[in-house]
Amino acid sequence: MSSTENYVTQASLLDTTYAMIALTSTFMVARISIQVLHPKKLAAEDYLIYLAYILYIIMAVLYILVTPTIYKTSAVTAGRIPPYATIMADYLFIIKIFFVNTEVFWLVLWSVKFSLLAFYRRLLAGLHTVYIKLWWGVLVFCIVTLIGCIVSNFTSCSSMHAWFTPGACATPRDVQAQIASLYYSYAVDVLSDLMIMGLPIQLIWKLQMPWSQKISVIALFCTGFVCITFATLRVVEVGMKSGSSSTPSSSWLALWAVIECSIAIIIGCCPAFAALYRQARNTQKASYDPRGYSKQPSDSHRSGTPV
Repeated sequence: MSSTENYVTQASLLDTTYAMIALTSTFMVARISIQVLHPKKLAAEDYLIYLAYILYIIMAVLYILVTPTIYKTSAVTAGRIPPYATIMADYLFIIKIFFVNTEVFWLVLWSVKFSLLAFYRRLLAGLHTVYIKLWWGVLVFCIVTLIGCIVSNFTSCSSMHAWFTPGACATPRDVQAQIASLYYSYAVDVLSDLMIMGLPIQLIWKLQMPWSQKISVIALFCTGFVCITFATLRVVEVGMKSGSSSTPSSSWLALWAVIECSIAIIIGCCPAFAALYRQARNTQKASYDPRGYSKQPSDSHRSGTPV
């Protein structure tokens, strides 16, 4: 099997990409709308989630642009159409897009992680030093593993010349390096998600609030399991299709990269929606008295003659 083998049609890949762009953009517009309707100073987590979205759009657009070329060269490889004059240039175009998008893919995921960490840092402000040290530990881990992902991509071929020479990055060593990069990035992605989710849980458990609210808040922070689920699906699907003796399919990588990044950004928007829900709930509670009855205007504001 070669990396040009496809397991999804061109129409399905493009339709899925457009749909995920629309879904992610809907959540991002909703988040922006919340900040417009309830103005507050933009914090680090806002800038980071916006950066993740911009990088995601760049990645998705690049995949859209390269998709026709992927399927055209695949048709040549499969013998459905004869070779054409610019086929080597097209192969190089695909290589360049996937080299860039691999880096962008990780930058999107880690930007969401850093956004959540920035949000947690504000929650931990003024608390015990242990929590702050744990936060710094998770932050350093995320930075180091992101660097590791980038390095693993650069070393997936024996040299940069081989990277950008069509057909030169297909030796057994290169295939194993690419598969190793796939599983390494998955492992550190999942581990960092678990660490980020675990940061506030003990703190929330100790807070003085009703159990229902505690469970709701913990459930919000545990939405990272959705990201882990999709990351696992991506690696299982790509890994099973590629096996251990060939590079992963280009179209399959593109499909699952778009899906996973979209889900990650949607999860990254959740804290903003939770804050809006909490504000609305507090407003609703303020309109009722301690007995649960709707508050009525005081006698001094009622119209009419007193009896």
